[in-house]
Amino acid sequence: MTLLTEVLERPLDGGYAEAARRKAAGQPPVKAGRWALVAAAAVILGLGVTASVRTLRSPGEADQRARQALERNAVEAQSRLLALAERTNQLAGEVEALENQALSLTDPAAAAEARALAVAVGAIGAAGPGLEISIQEDAQAVAAGADEARIRAGDLRILVGALWQAGAEAVAVGEVRLASTTAIRDVGDQIQVGFESLGTPYVIRAIGPVEDLEIGLALGRAADRISLLSGYLGAAVQIRPVERLELPASAEVAGLEYIDLVGGGEAP
Repeated sequence: MTLLTEVLERPLDGGYAEAARRKAAGQPPVKAGRWALVAAAAVILGLGVTASVRTLRSPGEADQRARQALERNAVEAQSRLLALAERTNQLAGEVEALENQALSLTDPAAAAEARALAVAVGAIGAAGPGLEISIQEDAQAVAAGADEARIRAGDLRILVGALWQAGAEAVAVGEVRLASTTAIRDVGDQIQVGFESLGTPYVIRAIGPVEDLEIGLALGRAADRISLLSGYLGAAVQIRPVERLELPASAEVAGLEYIDLVGGGEAP
């Protein structure tokens, strides 16, 4: 009720009442210069607050040094990880060679069959003639923010599937050898094969009968996808036969732990 009474009895702003009182008392009105000083003080105060906020938000020299140290540590750790992975692959190859040598001495036929199966599942490296497909997306369109110009994991999956169907015996995307469990997926704006992020250009290498592989890419969904990539998306797609491709072993191939082989065989 006090607020309602105040509004009904004194509807004018206090500034009007003060101006009327000064006029009735014969006092001069408040000069404009006074208001100018108030406005100038407000501007100065606002600039000071803005400068303080910017100073607090900008990282200090110690923070920048810490960030640079973390970045260096991350790069060094990545380099060590790559070196260890390469060493692991090397040792795995040596162990495989020793196992094959020992098996060859006792059962040459079983050794040959085991080696063929190991190549087929990606457990060891493979070499032979085949095709190499290179896809470079339109860098200018991507830099301009055209997401539709990006190459997606689905594009690579279609091409890989066509190569398998055409008789490819071994396939690698980037430097990753594909096994039955290898996933090709989108992670943000990047494509990952297994757990490795790919960089452009995207390269697919397949070992197999060259003519059959070329025909497989020229038919069906693969042909439509290549036409879409090179036409509408503006990507540069190159397909070339290679006399000898060398593909690494897959890092995802492991021994069987829960499967009993039919026919009296033993799980590796």
